[in-house]
Amino acid sequence: MKATFYLIIATVFLGLNFHLAKIILKEVNFIEAGFWRFLFGVVTLMILGAKKLPTFNIIRKNLKGISLTGFIGLFGFNLFFFLGLLNTSAVNAALIVSLNPALTLLFSFKILKTPINKIQITGIIIAFFGVCYLILKGNVTNFSNIQFNYGDILILIANVFFALHHVWVKKYNTAISSLNFTLLTSLCCLIGFFILLPFSGMEIITTHTSDFWMAVFGIGCLGTALAYFLWQKGVQIAGADKAGIYMNIVPLSAALFAILFSEQLHSYHLIGGLCIVIGVLISKSSSSKFFKTLS
Repeated sequence: MKATFYLIIATVFLGLNFHLAKIILKEVNFIEAGFWRFLFGVVTLMILGAKKLPTFNIIRKNLKGISLTGFIGLFGFNLFFFLGLLNTSAVNAALIVSLNPALTLLFSFKILKTPINKIQITGIIIAFFGVCYLILKGNVTNFSNIQFNYGDILILIANVFFALHHVWVKKYNTAISSLNFTLLTSLCCLIGFFILLPFSGMEIITTHTSDFWMAVFGIGCLGTALAYFLWQKGVQIAGADKAGIYMNIVPLSAALFAILFSEQLHSYHLIGGLCIVIGVLISKSSSSKFFKTLS
């Protein structure tokens, strides 16, 4: 039950990030946006874990897992995702990212030797249909208008990194607290963006508006620190294979938050959202006697 709560709250905040990122990217490029996001995130995590920050000895013993999850899984995802968005549409990106639960399940099977059952596959298919229906605005004919390009390849690479991130969290977040593991992996991402910062043409911070800083605070404290912390705790409890299906809640969350940002909701939001919820519930109900008879 705790894992479900953690994963739902995490994906709700991740859905909010789409709207906050729009505000931030109006004033800065993706490198500076990533830097401010993870700077605020790391500072928030340090405040939350101030009484028990990781020691150098703990970092040294867990360096491999921290580096793989932070530099490759987390930073790799953010870097290729933002680069991909520069070369493709949001529709294409959302459609490709919706494959994340399936990729996570596959990597979990290959790396963690987690068995795959028909219930999980059924849930993923139903949730994926809901995501597609949501993205295509309820009109299947819109699919014929989607053209895949170079940016889509970058989004797919980002998706692979994020699926690996889920699996590595489960594999390596065992000898260190979830809060410290989230802090250290987020710090890796901050270091990555800091290295790229000289190439971003960063302007003086006083030129940014109050809306910018409010969005940075939201995406850093809620959409990064709290979201990744709760997500990693959920993955640690439930496992990467079961947690991955919850990523389909992200586009649903983004659609619901659209109300707060003066955007309209339509019937396809409700239908797609219902399919997503049903898919998540089916994947979660692996103990159900009815579905066990199918497997």
